[in-house]
Amino acid sequence: MSNTQFGTTVNSVGIARLAGVGRAAVSNWRRRYPDFPDPVDGAEGSPLFDLAEVRAWLRRMGKLAADESPDAVVEAVWNVLDPLREHLDGVDAVALLGAALAAREEGADLAALPEERLRDRLLASLDVGAPPPDLPDAAPLRRVLVDAADRLDAVGGAPDAFERLHQRYLTSVSRHFFADTPEIGALMLRLVDDSAATVLDPVCGTGTLLREAARRIPGVAVLGQELDPGAARLARVRLLLAGARPDIRCGDSLRADTFGGPAADAVVAHPPFNQTDWGFEELNLDPRWRYGVPARKEPELAWVQHALARVRPGGTVVMVLPPTVASRGSGRRVRRELIRRGALRAVIALPAGLTPPMGVPLTLWVLRSPENGSAPPDGVLLFDASDGRADDSRGEAARSWPATAESVVSVYRAFTKAPESVAESPGRYRVMSLADLLDEAVDVSPGRHVRRPGLDLDSLADTRGDLLRLSEDLAASLPGLRPATGTLHQAMTTLGELNRMGGLEIVYRRSGDDPGEGEPSLPALTGEDIERETAPSGRGRLDEHTVRLRPGDVVLPRIARRPVARVVTDEEAALHGTTYLLRPDPEVVDPWFLAGFLTGSGACAAAASTSRPGVTRITELRKVRVPRLPLADQRAYGVAYRRLTEFRRTLRRTTEVGDRLWWLLTEGLAVGTLRPENGKEA
Repeated sequence: MSNTQFGTTVNSVGIARLAGVGRAAVSNWRRRYPDFPDPVDGAEGSPLFDLAEVRAWLRRMGKLAADESPDAVVEAVWNVLDPLREHLDGVDAVALLGAALAAREEGADLAALPEERLRDRLLASLDVGAPPPDLPDAAPLRRVLVDAADRLDAVGGAPDAFERLHQRYLTSVSRHFFADTPEIGALMLRLVDDSAATVLDPVCGTGTLLREAARRIPGVAVLGQELDPGAARLARVRLLLAGARPDIRCGDSLRADTFGGPAADAVVAHPPFNQTDWGFEELNLDPRWRYGVPARKEPELAWVQHALARVRPGGTVVMVLPPTVASRGSGRRVRRELIRRGALRAVIALPAGLTPPMGVPLTLWVLRSPENGSAPPDGVLLFDASDGRADDSRGEAARSWPATAESVVSVYRAFTKAPESVAESPGRYRVMSLADLLDEAVDVSPGRHVRRPGLDLDSLADTRGDLLRLSEDLAASLPGLRPATGTLHQAMTTLGELNRMGGLEIVYRRSGDDPGEGEPSLPALTGEDIERETAPSGRGRLDEHTVRLRPGDVVLPRIARRPVARVVTDEEAALHGTTYLLRPDPEVVDPWFLAGFLTGSGACAAAASTSRPGVTRITELRKVRVPRLPLADQRAYGVAYRRLTEFRRTLRRTTEVGDRLWWLLTEGLAVGTLRPENGKEA
């Protein structure tokens, strides 16, 4: 592969993508503009151009935004890595850039390092005990890595910038490393003792849980094993960039464990589910099966026992498991021993969509390796957080995962100190005695044992009244609309054009603005908040760089199930990294008109890509199209859109209250508080 071919070059299609135009426009520019960059390689019919020269020309001609968003920069870096991905597996191309960033963080000058030292430095960061990737020639490799690293510097420090690239990588692959969400990682690590000096993940994927451990526990040593060598290498460089002390090894933890014996103070893991070939035959007599040999159909209980065998006495294990592990008949004997000997401490039912696989309501198992000579505790905490509620009610404000997670942590910590002090919360949690759990089924599913609360008749009456009032408001909130005649909206413009003429400002949030532990912060409006029309649920760092939202701002999610925009009214909140912010001049662009057309199905089509079924990512905000209308007409549309927004909010509230009333009536019949009219007592 020649240096030029492997250098930072781009073809006509790539130039068109950078400028947001068709390929014919690029051909036209080459003919019209004598200063258009000359080809540096390629055939006559498919020339290659120097990417840096092309970008400079596009920017000079006003065809490329100088203030590119962090997402756009990361997308550009992703394209810069194209030649590497032709030579290496995609995960190794990303890991290699991470290794280069880690070397730069340690003070290395990538452009000046001798070739052998550069290769040695990169391979040392990628060393996970597996054969190293076959690196391309040093000179073109250096050019790509330096170019990509320089670009990432523009969107914040190396750790934050690389995390953006890691997320971009995850959207590109069909194979699935269990890339846990920050929400589940934070909860799992909060259930671990803060004094843990060593944390192990025996199936670490790309290192998300270990990165959370390094973030939450100062000075912790992180250990990980991963079957896929590329994922293991990526995990190692992510942890290096996070300032951790990683020991990541490649291999099958069940069949070829590299950390023999108790190696950690805590184990966190999200093992693969329903493995059919996990080593049942060859591991039948394995000494790790202290609680019974796992059945062939119980690979998850093999992972549980592996984790207990690798944690020191008294250490904590927190694992994400499918709900069926708590009740399958084939696992009854192992569950019985885990309970009888005091290893199982808590089972927490989680809401679906909290972490992959998104369609399954998973569970967290919290276990402790019994200390020698200690009596088993007389109780297991069962917590039902499957609906993400913060309390025992089922109102619209109850579905707050942060508050639910806080409740899980506080109840679990109280339980570990004094199990007898944790009183039952009907419908939420309950401490079950070992004797009650050790029945024939040995079922530890929270939903089976957490008793439903009784019906509050006052709440029933209030809910019925709320529904009747909302039904009246719903009819009154519909705007008056009439059929249009003729063809409308023939004249269109783009957000980029409105920005250039001063009609609106496009505001991007800096990367790295998420607050750390104890740092000043304020609420931040996330993309999910916009989509769900809820209050700000994120947090934004409070400093001189904070982008505060103002009344009249228009915000929209970067990624959503469908296009949606929201006009800021009076929220005291910051811009979140998952959202775009448009700040229109109300004398040029009506904000409600703008938000309404951005919510329409066609406005974002030219600026969006589909990263997975049913999910749209807006990648080129400036290409979003809206009608070009006089301000008076905009305001008329704005009034209609505002009424429609109120109608939708009232409709949602009506649906939520109706759903609550349905649940209260159904529950009342089930528990015997209500009975049918003219019916007999059950």
